[in-house]
Amino acid sequence: MQLENTLSQPGWLSRTQEWIYPDTGHTRDPRLDFMRGLVFILLFAVHFDYFSIFTFVAWERIGVVSSAETFIALAGIVTGLVFGRKLKETGVGSCLPGLVSRAGDLYKTSVIVILLIGLMRYQPWIDMTAVTTFHDPYTDTNYPLYAHLDAGFWKMVGDALLLKSGPHQFQVIGLYCYLFLLTPVILFMISKEKTIILSAISCLIYIGNFLVPETTPGTAQIRITGSEFEFGFPLVAWQVLFVHSVIAGYYKREIVDYLAQPKNQWLIWLCVVMSLGFMFFSLNHPIDLFPAWAQLNYIDDEVFKKIFNGYFQKYKLGPGRLLNEVVLFVTVFAVLTRFWQPINRALGWFFIPLGESSLYVFTVHVFLLVVVSNTPLPSLHNFWVNSAIHVWALLVAWLAVKKQFLFKWMPH
Repeated sequence: MQLENTLSQPGWLSRTQEWIYPDTGHTRDPRLDFMRGLVFILLFAVHFDYFSIFTFVAWERIGVVSSAETFIALAGIVTGLVFGRKLKETGVGSCLPGLVSRAGDLYKTSVIVILLIGLMRYQPWIDMTAVTTFHDPYTDTNYPLYAHLDAGFWKMVGDALLLKSGPHQFQVIGLYCYLFLLTPVILFMISKEKTIILSAISCLIYIGNFLVPETTPGTAQIRITGSEFEFGFPLVAWQVLFVHSVIAGYYKREIVDYLAQPKNQWLIWLCVVMSLGFMFFSLNHPIDLFPAWAQLNYIDDEVFKKIFNGYFQKYKLGPGRLLNEVVLFVTVFAVLTRFWQPINRALGWFFIPLGESSLYVFTVHVFLLVVVSNTPLPSLHNFWVNSAIHVWALLVAWLAVKKQFLFKWMPH
C-alpha cells in the first residue's frame, strides 16, 4: 500500500479521495518542486533583509529551520531519485557523467556570479554593499566578502576560481559543487549494499565535527576546502544531511510503503506533533524586531539562548535543527500528499515553476538584490514597502522563469 492511498483512509484527515496526490511513478515529483518553490519565500525574505510580512514566517518562526537545510535535503532526495534509477539499471559508471556535469555547471555558475559581482564593484555609482559584505547581527560586525579593490583584478579572479569570495547569499552553491562530487562515492556504497556503513561514516564525521572545540566560538573549526562557503556551511557538517537525503531518495518507494502501513502511521503523526513542538520553541526566540503579540515568552531568554547555541546553531547544523528539518519535511510532504489537488490548483502555478528552475532563480535573486539595494526603498524602513519589495522580487523571478529569460546561457 502506498502513502498516497493511506493518507486518504480514516485516521488521516479523511475527506475526499479526489484530493490525494495521484502517484504516477514518475521520477519527477511535482510535490518536491512545489516544496522547493515554497522555500524561496524563506530565502527571499532573509536575503532581502528587510522586515516585512514574510519575516513572520521566514525568520525561523515555523521551526528552527532555514531555506538552506530544505534546499540541501531536496537536492539530495532528487539526486537519489534520478540517479538511483540509473544506478539500478546500468550501474555507477553511467551516473558519473551526469554528476560531474552537474558539479561543473554549479562551479561555473558560482565563478561567473562571483566575478560579475566583483566586476560591478568597479562601478562607483553602484552600491554593492548588500552582496559584498556580511553583517553579523549578533556581534554587529561587518565582514568583507571580497578582497579590497587595491588587491587587483587577478586576486579577484584567483579568489573566484577557488570560491574564496562571493556574495554570502550565493555561497551555498559552492557547497553543492563539493556535495555532487561526493555523490559517486555515495551511490557506489549504496550499490554495494553498504548503506548502513555509509550512514555510520557520515554520522561519525558529523558528530566529530560537532564535538570538536572551536578556536573561535561561533566559527567552524574544520574547513577542509578553504572556500568561503565553509564559514556558513562547513562540508563536514552539512554532508550528513545530503548523504541521508540521497539515501532517502534512492529508497523513496520503500520508505513511503513503510509509512503507509497502518501500524506505522503513528510516525507521521509524531512528525506533525514534533513539528508543532519545534514551532512552539522557535516562537520563544527573543528577537527584538518582532512585536510582543508575535512572540511567546514561556521559555526564559537565557535558557532559550543556551539551548539554541548548544543544539540549533545553523553553521554547524546542530542536531536539534537537523531533527527539526526531518520532521517538518515529513509533515509538509504528508500534507501535500493528502491535499495535493486543492493546493496545486491554488498555488502550484506559482511555486512549481520556481522549484523546477531553482538554480536559475537562486542566481537571479542575487542581481535582483543589487537592483533593490540601489533604490531608496530599503532606506524607508517601511513594513509595507518592504513587503512589496519581497512580492516584487518573487514575481520578477517567476516571470523570468515563465519567459525563460536567458535560459540559453544560464543553467536552470
